[in-house]
Amino acid sequence: MINLDNSFFFDKKGFDFNNHAQFLKNLDKTKEISDQLLKEYDAGENEVIESFTKKYQSKIRKLKHEIDIKNKKKVVIGLGGSSSGAKALSFYIDGEIIFFDNLDYEYFINFFKKKNFKDYIYFVISKSGDTFETLAILNILIKEYKDNNLSNYLFESMVIITENKDSILNKFAIKNKIKCIEHNPNIGGRFSILSETGILPFLDLDLKVEEGSEKYIALLNEDNDQSPTRNVAILVTLMKEMKLSIYCNLIYNYRLKHFSYWFHQLHAESLGKQNTGMTPITSICPKDHHSMMQLYLDGPSNKMFNIFSPQDESYIDHFIDEGFTNIEHLTPLELLKKQFNSVIEVYKEKKIPHRVIKISDHRNPLNLIELFSYFILETILLGKVMGINPYDQPSVQLIKNKILKG
Repeated sequence: MINLDNSFFFDKKGFDFNNHAQFLKNLDKTKEISDQLLKEYDAGENEVIESFTKKYQSKIRKLKHEIDIKNKKKVVIGLGGSSSGAKALSFYIDGEIIFFDNLDYEYFINFFKKKNFKDYIYFVISKSGDTFETLAILNILIKEYKDNNLSNYLFESMVIITENKDSILNKFAIKNKIKCIEHNPNIGGRFSILSETGILPFLDLDLKVEEGSEKYIALLNEDNDQSPTRNVAILVTLMKEMKLSIYCNLIYNYRLKHFSYWFHQLHAESLGKQNTGMTPITSICPKDHHSMMQLYLDGPSNKMFNIFSPQDESYIDHFIDEGFTNIEHLTPLELLKKQFNSVIEVYKEKKIPHRVIKISDHRNPLNLIELFSYFILETILLGKVMGINPYDQPSVQLIKNKILKG
């Protein structure tokens, strides 16, 4: 399970928000908005939160009877929120799903050279059904199968996830009798990891997603370190008083790399509006101790940090005796934890805003489900407290319009 530690903000040696007037005002406002979100959920008007529930997850699990993925290698085709959450989960559990999530033509050609086409099932995902890049990748995929006289086999080995509306992808699915699953029209791509969009490729794992997500619904109107409510009040206070512009994840567990990249889209696309919002970035540590840390410690004071704990497994028992006196008194895991704890100590001493996110049992995929659930709620709340709509992305359409003109 995950544990958020915000003690720095309630310590006299830290920021000491215990009796901070602006923080308490922001906390009251965030509680009001949390209650509003819960009312939306109770009235069946917020399907993003609904996707956290056992009822919604049971509906997804029933699809296992309609989609045969046994003994199949899986490929996910989709951009942004259509694939980033699934990629994060697959990477976290050492999964072998292949992702076509960018127009990297060299990667496609190398894939087709090496693979047995009949080994794969393809999940093609586009909420709108008209995403340029997804259609381009699909077109190339069809070409390769046609060149090998396997186009019919491809359509039998494909699942399309898109809205049930008039679109290029939906017409294509109907025309070629491809299995089509409706993309929930009320859940945007970056919020869709716990819906059909994100969970469908993992049906064979029988994940009880709700065991990692449902508890965050109850935490919405709580005031403790695990609640998005208190955390959002902290963030809003910092943004106003310190003019924060960078939101950085310090990752000491490499398995979380793609989770952090998923968070980039969630945070940036939801909150980067009306000349506000923080820029999300990722630092892989301790590697970045030797590149970015100087800036973090002694550069502009415009950053908030999430510091994610190292894995708890010990893969190597000890260092051998080679006279490397500065490390050999520790085990490899102790060395990594020492670096993690030392950064926290220095951040406290320099009063750099941060919270510590500890994860126990790092191999359990429900840990990542908990992180998805928490950060989705934090992002929605943060947008509403900031007075912006966290669910849309109006400026992205400007680029699409340029492409359409071409």
